Amino acid sequence: MNYKHRLAILRANTRESVHAQARILLPEEWETKTLSVSLAERKAEAIKKILDHMPLYIGEQELIVGTRTVYGSTPETGQNMSCFDYVALPPYVSEEDVTYFGFNHENVTKAHYAPDFSIVLECGIDGILQRTRKFMETYTLQDQKEFGNTVLIAYTGLKNLITHYSDYAQQLAEAEKEEKRKEELREIGIICKHIASKPAGNLREACQLFWFLYMATIIENFQFVNYGRIDQTLAPYIQGETDDELTEIMGCLMLKMYDQYDLILADKSLMGKFSAQHNITIGGVKRDGSDGCNRITKAILAALRETRLPDPLVSVRVNSNAPDWLLLMSARLSVEGMNCIAFYNDDLVVDSLHHAGLTIEDARDYGFGLCQDILIPGRGDHYCSAGVNLSVKLLDTLEQIETEPADYQEFFNIYMENVLGELRKNLQRYNDWEYAILEYNKGNRDVFFDYVKSGRINVDEPFPGIGSAQAATNNSDDSKKELYIQTLMSPLPFTSSLYHGCLESGVDVTRCGCINRDRGVMILGPVVAFNSLAALKKVVFEERRYTLAEVKAALKANWNGYEKMRQYLWNAPKWGNNEDYVDRDAVRIVEMACQVIGEYKTPGGGNHLSGVHQPHPVFAGRTLPATPEGRFAGTPIPVTLSPENGTLKKSAAEAMKSVSKLNSRWLQWNSCLMLQYYSSTFGEADGPEKFAGLIKAYHKLGGIQHQPNVVDISQLKDAQVHPENYKDLTIRMWGVSAHFVDLPRDIQDEFISRYEN
Repeated sequence: MNYKHRLAILRANTRESVHAQARILLPEEWETKTLSVSLAERKAEAIKKILDHMPLYIGEQELIVGTRTVYGSTPETGQNMSCFDYVALPPYVSEEDVTYFGFNHENVTKAHYAPDFSIVLECGIDGILQRTRKFMETYTLQDQKEFGNTVLIAYTGLKNLITHYSDYAQQLAEAEKEEKRKEELREIGIICKHIASKPAGNLREACQLFWFLYMATIIENFQFVNYGRIDQTLAPYIQGETDDELTEIMGCLMLKMYDQYDLILADKSLMGKFSAQHNITIGGVKRDGSDGCNRITKAILAALRETRLPDPLVSVRVNSNAPDWLLLMSARLSVEGMNCIAFYNDDLVVDSLHHAGLTIEDARDYGFGLCQDILIPGRGDHYCSAGVNLSVKLLDTLEQIETEPADYQEFFNIYMENVLGELRKNLQRYNDWEYAILEYNKGNRDVFFDYVKSGRINVDEPFPGIGSAQAATNNSDDSKKELYIQTLMSPLPFTSSLYHGCLESGVDVTRCGCINRDRGVMILGPVVAFNSLAALKKVVFEERRYTLAEVKAALKANWNGYEKMRQYLWNAPKWGNNEDYVDRDAVRIVEMACQVIGEYKTPGGGNHLSGVHQPHPVFAGRTLPATPEGRFAGTPIPVTLSPENGTLKKSAAEAMKSVSKLNSRWLQWNSCLMLQYYSSTFGEADGPEKFAGLIKAYHKLGGIQHQPNVVDISQLKDAQVHPENYKDLTIRMWGVSAHFVDLPRDIQDEFISRYEN
């Protein structure tokens, strides 16, 4: 069969979610909370129960098999297999556990991990079991021994699942009439039988084991586990496959990555459907400094032209020694409307990470979490220690001031004292949490419980100050509120085993067990703050048209009765137009915040890494009151460093120049610039070359990250009227992408407004 034909069949079946027929609701009788073992071991047994008993599914023409089939209930659960809740594990927390801890964090995970799947690809499941037993001989603490047992229990379950798939494939082969498919099913059975115990020996085995490992991490995390540097992970297993064969295998694997996308969120005000949104990283230098582009890199880009889906997200690392085809192939996909691709200046990111204190090998090995947050797959879990919201602190500062400052500089100084004070407080609160966890690991548990009782740490918010980054929460059921935190009550045996340092130390990744102890810090709500400060500087302090008290009154009234004032403020200079009037203070704010962040070390000896970040523009905007640049309460805010909607008065190049004024060495975690382009701009035959040239020019300026959208605005508007004609229209909202027609109307409207100045 021609690989394009196979991928077309798989794509159609994936888009129709044919695999959903195998899904079941988590049986009520499945529970492990009554077992006479530790909480951690009961969690592992809960995972194993799913792996032992989950329904199997092998779809038409699949070469990579396996899909998650056990889900939880929602208020709408019934015959609709897309209304399941992805948070689903047999109950494992006992009443005694809740009494002991004083809270209940069953099934809580922050996710946002990027494991190193090569750990198990290289040694196999039997190998990881042997390694675990060997390390357990060195463990002295009871918690360490329990951790080792969780890994043994979990991988025994995974071994069982893969064996079940081997038997199932052989059964299907016996019943299959068509000879070629019969042989393919037999081969799938042989592959599964091999990888149920042994290391991957070729590319098909590596991809299949990779996918089973990924399924295991998703089952224990529920969501937001990323694929890491997949081209580096899989390249060692190439054995003379043709280009078409590589493209077929990568296409089969990437279509598997889309198999939760039909799930409907219980809170439909968010994104309509569950955004699986998991990230692969391609390109970039290897740990030894040589360029990492290879045949898998090229095959992934070739397969994307056939799959053409919003997920997986693809992060392209482009360095000065990268082959020309990397940027050109990626650019071609972008100008064709594949708005799930982002571009990164590899040279600057590596330099920034190394300058911040990471080893050069780790700095070269970076990948991405969910919203393009930089981390080191399998070595560094950078999400997340603390944050400060620049826009919220500006409103707090206005509320605090009773006497009008003499001038703008005095006001700016008061504001920055508040920003930096909040940042220091939040960093210290995180450090208190990590210190208490590290003491808990040593057996000094009183420290943790004393900190909880005293309020020194908040068990529901160990990462303080990032609430507005988590605006998209499921509020339809408080019992299933998504906290996105690490907790002592929800260990992750699979994820931990795929992080260097956890097995060696006998410490779960949720307890800071991985080898790299660095954390990321979010500087949130930047552009609204930049624009508001510039507006106040011009209209209040320089032109003296209004006082701060009058602006505060207008904000409380949400501009009702103050439209003239709002127009003056809205028409003040704005970020993203290469105007030093705005950009100079923006640079000062970020630099001062990053300097404070750099002063702190984690208790485990890691660094706090700086990142400017603002996801969820509509959701976060809903909770933000009116702001001094002229924005109404509840309206969307910009994505990270992108111009505010309606304020880009010049070209994309000028926006790039504004962002490039930020010193790349300050920003090790996130610094996205998202810009919108009309597809007609790149509609000629040389469109990909033009777009590639734009990326090169941005990198030459000193730009770090660029997430583009290339769309036909008329199609967006028509899609709101005739959605049935635009099922494959993909847009990027922030660090995540989606089919435009699947989104709620207000999300669609916000995206369209990005094109209207």
